[in-house]
Amino acid sequence: MRSVKAIPYQYIIVEKEENIAIITMNRPEKLNALNLELQEEMKHALDTLYMDDEVKVIILTGAGRAFSAGGDIGTMKEAHQLDPLLLRQALYQSTSEVTNRIWNYEKPIIAAVNGVAAGGACNWALACDFVIASENARFGEVFIHVGLVPDGGGSWLLPRLVGLQRAKEIIMMGKMVPAEEAERIGMVNKVVPEKDLMSTAKEYARILASLPPRTLGAAKRTINKAMTTSLGEAMDYEMTMQAICFQTDAHRERVKAFLEKKK
Repeated sequence: MRSVKAIPYQYIIVEKEENIAIITMNRPEKLNALNLELQEEMKHALDTLYMDDEVKVIILTGAGRAFSAGGDIGTMKEAHQLDPLLLRQALYQSTSEVTNRIWNYEKPIIAAVNGVAAGGACNWALACDFVIASENARFGEVFIHVGLVPDGGGSWLLPRLVGLQRAKEIIMMGKMVPAEEAERIGMVNKVVPEKDLMSTAKEYARILASLPPRTLGAAKRTINKAMTTSLGEAMDYEMTMQAICFQTDAHRERVKAFLEKKK
């Protein structure tokens, strides 16, 4: 088993509990607003944990009373001075690259949303495989309030979760969505009391960690692929991934255990 040595970060905390890694955004005095350094640390942590064979599942959360308030408005004045093409590249290399990593990550990622999740951080949560929210969590694509459009994948993710009309209402009106409404419309898997948030996220993580990792990764790729293809193309990809899974030791061992009536 290959384990990667923990690396100290300034704006995030990375902890490991058995097969679970917990990434905590750690700027509580700024409601974990996403400055460039935090986003670079997020990319580095995700890449490092991907290489760690001991880690089967990742939980993403925030320190203090927020998941994250989104982009750090205090740093936006600097962006006004950049050439538009350079600004586009810088924006993509920050928030959007984290979203890409989360969406395409082979290991399951659970968002444990402990408070407000706004802007790009909202989209990081939506890109996760599971979203567990505390009762006081709120979600918002609030870009319109500072004269911006969604980035970090919000325009793609949100309509696929809640439908086109609801997504337009949330994005174009800059609406904050309370946890219970977010669960009802499909943004959240489960809402729990604040005191139960991390224990519930870890319960999900332990179940996932007990399942075949290669098969979980294949299932995630298959679902994501089906989001942008026809039914025929989706079934074709399913059969490709199924043929691969049939060759894995995990499949053979679990079939054998089932036939022998073993756990």
